[in-house]
Amino acid sequence: MQLQGDDEEITGLQTDIIAISTVDLSQASYVAESLRLDFPILYDPAADVVREYGVCNLWEDGMATPSTFVLDRTGKIRWQHIGKTVYDRPSNEEIIGQLRNLQKG
Repeated sequence: MQLQGDDEEITGLQTDIIAISTVDLSQASYVAESLRLDFPILYDPAADVVREYGVCNLWEDGMATPSTFVLDRTGKIRWQHIGKTVYDRPSNEEIIGQLRNLQKG
């Protein structure tokens, strides 16, 4: 998980990292343990959260599309990156830049 390497800088920006997984809980736990993730992975087996954010089944595969959202303190989406492929993820620098912009107001 790419964000893991910069989690101290991200939390230093008064933010939290939370992942959401719709896959089997044992699979999600295995990934979290394998990657030694320090942030929580919320288990969403019914895909309620990913549906709410509009990233469920975008590729007509019944899965959540890899996505990154930056929300403000009120829960409003301030920036998002919706992956076009399973490997299409924003860089840490891009995410951190968006977090800094959010702090500037």
